[in-house]
Amino acid sequence: MINGLQVSSPIDRRFFGIQIQELPNMRPLGFGTLRVGTTWRQLEAQKGRFDFREVDAYVAFAEQEKLDVIMQLGQPPNWATGGISSSPYGDLFNSIPPHNIQDWRNYVAALGQRYKGKILYYEVWNEPNLSGFYSGTLAKLVELTMEAYKILKAIDPQIQIISPTYTTVDGVAGMGDFLRAGGKDWIDIVGIHLYSYPKPPEAMLDLARKYRQVITQAGAGGLPVWNTESSWNSFYYKGVLYGSDENDYSVQMPDDLAISYIHRMFLCNWIAGMERAVFYGMDQPWSRIRLLDLNRLPNVAVTGQSYQRMVEWLTGASMHQYTFSTQGIHTLSLTYADGRSGYILWMDDDRTAQLSLPPELAMSQMQTADGKQVPAAQTITVTSMPLYLKSYDDHRALPEIFPQSKTRTELLYNGDFSLRLSDASFPVGWDTGGLSVSKYMGADAPANQSTLTLTPSVQFQQMVQRLRKPLAKGDLYTMSITYKLPTAPVAGKWTMGLDVGAMGTPLHDQAFLELPVQDTFQTREVTFYYALEDPDPSPDLRLSIVNMAPTGTKQPLYISRISLTQISDRGHVLPHTTNILYSPVLPASGSYSTHDQIYFTDAKLIATEGLGWVCLSSGTFGALSGVTGTLTNGSYVLTVNKANSLRVGDYVKVGNDAQVYLIAYQESPTRYELGSTARTTQQNQTVSYVPPVFLPLAKPVQPVLPAPAALTATRSPFVYKNAQVYPVDVLVAKGAVSLIEWSRNGSTWYDTGQTGGIISLSAGDSLRITYTSAPRLTVVPR
Repeated sequence: MINGLQVSSPIDRRFFGIQIQELPNMRPLGFGTLRVGTTWRQLEAQKGRFDFREVDAYVAFAEQEKLDVIMQLGQPPNWATGGISSSPYGDLFNSIPPHNIQDWRNYVAALGQRYKGKILYYEVWNEPNLSGFYSGTLAKLVELTMEAYKILKAIDPQIQIISPTYTTVDGVAGMGDFLRAGGKDWIDIVGIHLYSYPKPPEAMLDLARKYRQVITQAGAGGLPVWNTESSWNSFYYKGVLYGSDENDYSVQMPDDLAISYIHRMFLCNWIAGMERAVFYGMDQPWSRIRLLDLNRLPNVAVTGQSYQRMVEWLTGASMHQYTFSTQGIHTLSLTYADGRSGYILWMDDDRTAQLSLPPELAMSQMQTADGKQVPAAQTITVTSMPLYLKSYDDHRALPEIFPQSKTRTELLYNGDFSLRLSDASFPVGWDTGGLSVSKYMGADAPANQSTLTLTPSVQFQQMVQRLRKPLAKGDLYTMSITYKLPTAPVAGKWTMGLDVGAMGTPLHDQAFLELPVQDTFQTREVTFYYALEDPDPSPDLRLSIVNMAPTGTKQPLYISRISLTQISDRGHVLPHTTNILYSPVLPASGSYSTHDQIYFTDAKLIATEGLGWVCLSSGTFGALSGVTGTLTNGSYVLTVNKANSLRVGDYVKVGNDAQVYLIAYQESPTRYELGSTARTTQQNQTVSYVPPVFLPLAKPVQPVLPAPAALTATRSPFVYKNAQVYPVDVLVAKGAVSLIEWSRNGSTWYDTGQTGGIISLSAGDSLRITYTSAPRLTVVPR
């Protein structure tokens, strides 16, 4: 708690990670974690002859700068895979797992022993869902992980094992398979790669949520999750796709977008509950974001300078909550290291918003991610460049965009065809795509409107308008058309809808109209809700009117008006209607509306509560003390006895009135407008909060486990098999033990290197203990 606000643990600089290709290019930009990509092929090109020079140099740099090191394991030399290798990614990689498990053991042990106390994190295999990195079986991958765990833990129990790092949305199912196949028993950390390019950084939130779901459902929700590699190889800039050719390194992300993305990447990873996030990489030309000037190495580029500023600003900060509202603004509330509260605000790419700050939110400092100071003002402009705000002292308020009245925004140009240059270029703003277009001269044309005649010659001809800006999520839209399609021996077939790209992929199932035959001009419309969780369209979003009739059917369509309207029904200062929030703690304060979703970011909380909650009934957490109010039946005003005791967005009850009222607007310190009219009269009655009702999301099944039980060793060697469906820890204490062995199949035994302590067994595993004096054994289910 900080000044009564629930917060996450402070972020430290180890959260910020880097991978580098050439050590001489390394520049200390504030990061605290270094991921080393030196492969087994480089370390042991000849069996038994190790060349540690490159890793030695990385470790020396890490010790000098006080960095944590993540060491990747894998990519065997050819001698370990039958003299062959297989990978499209170059000579440093080999997707084939080692043929002899002892070679793997020797390699892992050599690393663990040489860097004991210096490297504490080992990542078992890079991106095994990509065949260019791993082409073995799932069982072999689990075995490699288990062997690394046992060997490295025996060398140094403080070493932490990171799982094989599945990547992109294609790796989500594979991660679940790995964990369920026994992999979760041999790791301390779940490693993933949140690659989602060319999408913007916010796509990482959805991808992280997908991984969290399978991790939780596999019973590993209590493990920390690290993103050990992310960057962009392609991207959209002002609606144009760049970098689609992976091997063309000349394409570089423009500085303004790169600075925005590097900040938003780490902010989104923090929001998603990643305990580490690694950028790939400092001098890697594959990445379109360049922290260094690759033409003048090792000079730091402006994006690298901004990375360093970001680390300085965020180190020591604690997060309260993240909100993505229906207005499209991303708001992260936090307490900075100096104890002052603040916010980080940004919009999606190519979008801006005017944000009105409540008068009580006096900000001492406002600065954009590119280092520009923003003068203090009551209304500020929020763009895709994150804006860092710092207050004079701590505040609870969370800034929102304040729409002051109901609005309907028309999104199409020239929807009634009245604006035209001439019949030759008519209709302005539309692409007629081969359709014959002329002005309709019939006497039944709607008054004061220009009406078109569309005559097709072949099937799928269409009239198209490309939308000038993307649709904002979280709002309602109405699509309508006024037309006539007369009855004919061979009926015309026309449709209208929103689609994406040249192939006409539908944007939304409900954003579509079939146009039935009608002999008079009538208006047909459809209203749809573009939810926050719906997919993002590409820049090529279009409204299309399409002839679906077979070639040769030339029934014309007469159109007098087309409209696509964004509807906002939030009057005054009404709060969000559907928010997605990320929280490191259980919510205990604040107001929540029906359908709000809260995703938890703390691993221990996820293990008990699941992924998060969805709000079934609006309400406000907390308690009011000594607040009374007066309502008049039929009025929409609540008057209270204590000034400023309520906030816009609160949900309250008054006296014995069963109605839940939303505080929609504050007229004065003691007078509030409600979101609905009063149903009863209440005179100086108690005003109380109505708590929200939540439903858990994807809560993991927690098996009922028996209590720990003593186990009696009857003779040496004593064999114990875990015949349960859950893993167990066997505690071996006292006695005189000379050897403890482990087996997966009961016939092949491996020395654990221990003579006591804790030995973890998956379901079906066996333990063999050789002793001269029987030890004390305890089996602990987990």
